[in-house]
Amino acid sequence: MIAPPKQQHCLHPGTLIGTQFHYPRAFENFNNILDDLTVRMTLPAIILAGLAICALLFIAAIAAFFLGLRRMLRRTRPDQSVLRGLIIVFGLGVLASPFIAMEIAEQIDVLAHVPKPLEFSEIEYRLEESRKTGFFVYRLTDESADWARKQGSQLGEKLLGAKGTWRETPVDDSSDEKATYQWHPYDRYPDLMSVDRPKYHPPTIIEYLEKYGFLITIEDGRDREADQSIRSSGSFYSYGDGGSVTIVDPGRGKVYFAYAR
Repeated sequence: MIAPPKQQHCLHPGTLIGTQFHYPRAFENFNNILDDLTVRMTLPAIILAGLAICALLFIAAIAAFFLGLRRMLRRTRPDQSVLRGLIIVFGLGVLASPFIAMEIAEQIDVLAHVPKPLEFSEIEYRLEESRKTGFFVYRLTDESADWARKQGSQLGEKLLGAKGTWRETPVDDSSDEKATYQWHPYDRYPDLMSVDRPKYHPPTIIEYLEKYGFLITIEDGRDREADQSIRSSGSFYSYGDGGSVTIVDPGRGKVYFAYAR
């Protein structure tokens, strides 16, 4: 009797040691994982990753720079005190340059609050709160104040800005919804007001500044001066970026700048 031939067992391409491994399904699962990761990698995450990489590169560049300065110092002789001092001063200057640049940019921004061709002699008052709310009072030079007064009702056309940028006071605080919101942001929500105000009340610089809820305590008398400027005739005002308003008061020889972001 002839014995039947033995069956040859071989692994199928889709079998791994007795366990079924389906290639199409595996690739499909892998693609699903990639799609899920793509969805999770939202724009904020990508931005944060980019910022982190930039920060690491910046730190690496600073480290390399100071290592280079250290090598330069080591190569100098003890009697080269002037050269060694220059190297140290140069290193400290580079280290402080970002802070110096920020300070210069801030000063340029402060100077830009006074419209050309007016010039001021001093910042009489300055108050800022968390870069969200601020109030400045600039005192014009005698020459600028005299020039502004001589322009009379034509001053708005002589100040820097597009035609129609500057408007005569008193400020428009009720002609439309936008004007009302600028100067009376909480009239429709009296419960949110920091102080009780009558239903119909004149505009105030304090109310303008608290439109986003960031309150600041202006020195007594400063706000009343600005209020008189925006309520009476003879001054000019203009809205700017960042929720700002600039008021030029030729009579007092001052410029008021307020912003609420």
